[in-house]
Amino acid sequence: MAHNLQEPRLDSVWLSRPVRRPPSGQNPLSRDQIVAAAIRLLDQEGLGSLSMRRLAADLGVAAMSLYWHVPTKDALLEFSLDEALGEVNLSVDPDAEWGGQVEHILQDLRRVIGRHPWISQLAGTYALVGPSSLRMHEALIALVEAGGFAAPHAYRAVGTLVNFVLGFAADEVKWLLKMRESKLDPQDIKNLWLPPMLDVVGENYPRMRANLEAGASREWDDHFEFGLSCMIDGMRARGLKGD
Repeated sequence: MAHNLQEPRLDSVWLSRPVRRPPSGQNPLSRDQIVAAAIRLLDQEGLGSLSMRRLAADLGVAAMSLYWHVPTKDALLEFSLDEALGEVNLSVDPDAEWGGQVEHILQDLRRVIGRHPWISQLAGTYALVGPSSLRMHEALIALVEAGGFAAPHAYRAVGTLVNFVLGFAADEVKWLLKMRESKLDPQDIKNLWLPPMLDVVGENYPRMRANLEAGASREWDDHFEFGLSCMIDGMRARGLKGD
């Protein structure tokens, strides 16, 4: 419904003019209701299930009535993405060391993505410029600056950290969905995957084989915490001061 909205800049609804609102009393819906219903559908059935027609049916309205509030399906996905990111807990222990505070927020970002697996798919498609995303980035930049980083290095550091979480979660989500479809738990995957992997590696890749055999744990939590702690430790060691 292009007549409801000026052409977006950089293909983001957040960088566009507001959607034209319906006359009072003509549309009982609100954008919040539409976005909440979209998130429920995405959580239950995934990205492939979402269409404006399906969503309108779930809400008991005509599809055309949705376009007063969300001009396109892409806009709806952007609204839903930012609403879900608003669940990230930005409150931190004020007495904790700055690195621990950063880790707390990023751990919660991963948790939210686990609750809404479609986030990892959308985050690589749409710019994270909605209000919830901006609040998260602002909080992280403030913490990174407290750790000694000055502009523009603080912004770069936060981007690197957030991209690590998004990239890690994207792989994790794929495996979790695969396990769910196969009705397997993580231990089953490890038992099924490791022996044939070792056969493939054989004696030709001794370092990889040694590391696979020595791994005390191959759980996602351990991998994530190890990677994140290495990044935070690296930031501590570098200690940029705006140079």
